[in-house]
Amino acid sequence: MLFDFPLHKIQQFIFVFIRVGAILISVPFFGSGNVPARLKTSLAFLVSLIAYPLIKFDGIIFPLGVFPLSIALASEVFIGLIIGYASRLVFAGVQMAGHLIGFQMGFGIVNVIDPSTSSQVSVTSQFENILAMLIFLSINAHHWFLKGIVESFSLVPLLGFHFTGAVANIMVDIFKNVFIIGIKLGAPVIAALFFTTIALGLVARTVPQINVFIIGFPLQIGIGLLMMGLTMSFFNMAMKGAFIQMGNDMYLLMKGMGH
Repeated sequence: MLFDFPLHKIQQFIFVFIRVGAILISVPFFGSGNVPARLKTSLAFLVSLIAYPLIKFDGIIFPLGVFPLSIALASEVFIGLIIGYASRLVFAGVQMAGHLIGFQMGFGIVNVIDPSTSSQVSVTSQFENILAMLIFLSINAHHWFLKGIVESFSLVPLLGFHFTGAVANIMVDIFKNVFIIGIKLGAPVIAALFFTTIALGLVARTVPQINVFIIGFPLQIGIGLLMMGLTMSFFNMAMKGAFIQMGNDMYLLMKGMGH
């Protein structure tokens, strides 16, 4: 019969599909809330079909019983979620930078709904997040995840997940990079707005007749937008470096989970 597959091959494909699906629903772009669930499921199924012949299943014995099998499936889901959400932390750093910039510009209460996370973020956070996503797509970084899915099965074999101290250290470094990225991206604009605030304070002390509150808000917004425009080339270079570092971190993370 055409669909007469051995049971062990069906089990292998299910485990592959579970890991691929967990990765695709949590990584940037593919895991966005804008992408319909049916499209995510179809893409995960298609990628699993393509990746299945490339995966080596030598020596893998699937557990028997509901409880051991559930634990094994949960470990595959956990692998995918770790890889996906660790990669999303780069965009968390971008949103942190946008939030700091927006707060300094006076946009602290001007929030919009981020469709990818269904949460409220500042206007500047959403703007910088969209720019980061465009850079992410322009350098074909989304292809890295498709390549990384296949490599994950060689670095972390099925039923071979280990949460070691090395994995914990890598996760700590990834979380640390969120604050580094946020401060690095927001520093030029925040510094310019800080000196603008100092200048307005000096004007208020030396020329009390001038109402700095009336000219201060539009001045800070104008300087903030101007600095964001002038630092676009820096933002582009910084994001490319962050995405390259993200790829290296994902490789080390998968390598650590497989040992």
